[in-house]
Amino acid sequence: MASAWLNTSKDPIHGNDKKGDSFWGQVTEEFNKKCLPDRIRDTNQLKIHWSRLSKTINEFNGFWTTVSNMNKSGYSDDQLMDEAQQRFEKKNGKPFTLVHWWKILKNEPKWRAHVGQSEKEKNKNIHVDSVDDKEERPTGRESSKTECKGKRKAEQVMDGIVLLGDNINKIVEVTEERKKEREKVTEAQLEVSRLNLQAAQTQKEAKLIEAYNNLLV
Repeated sequence: MASAWLNTSKDPIHGNDKKGDSFWGQVTEEFNKKCLPDRIRDTNQLKIHWSRLSKTINEFNGFWTTVSNMNKSGYSDDQLMDEAQQRFEKKNGKPFTLVHWWKILKNEPKWRAHVGQSEKEKNKNIHVDSVDDKEERPTGRESSKTECKGKRKAEQVMDGIVLLGDNINKIVEVTEERKKEREKVTEAQLEVSRLNLQAAQTQKEAKLIEAYNNLLV
């Protein structure tokens, strides 16, 4: 598949018509000419297959480029391959199995141009999405902020009412307790006064009786 795409891309007649049916018709013809009878595919199948696999190859090529551009002096190609494989597998959960295709394509100008165009379109789509988000975000963000602020104020008011109610209940309870304590103290004082008065009357009566008895003698 990679060879069929690359050979057709290099074809001076079909190579420039990269988006036309004639290009993929030529790729299909090139692919089916070299494959086994049970692996013959139509144009639509090959286009879908190529779109999926070229994306995977391009992703691995990105890891390879990153590893190669790092400070890896003294690293062999095998060591760079191992590290690129590790990064690919860490992200995708499986190893990169299209090494043969990647080796065929990686240094070809047509493939590099294809990768560059893909990255350009990808960055363009990201930019468009970012602009759309920026245009839509302020209203939603401000609305969300206002809504959250309103909810927080309502919650604070409710918390304040609950807290005030609790405080009032506590004040009432303390006031009632103090009132009961004062009533107890007042009753005790009255009882003491009554007993003192009773004792004074008894003592006075005793003195009067004593004085009367002295007069009789």
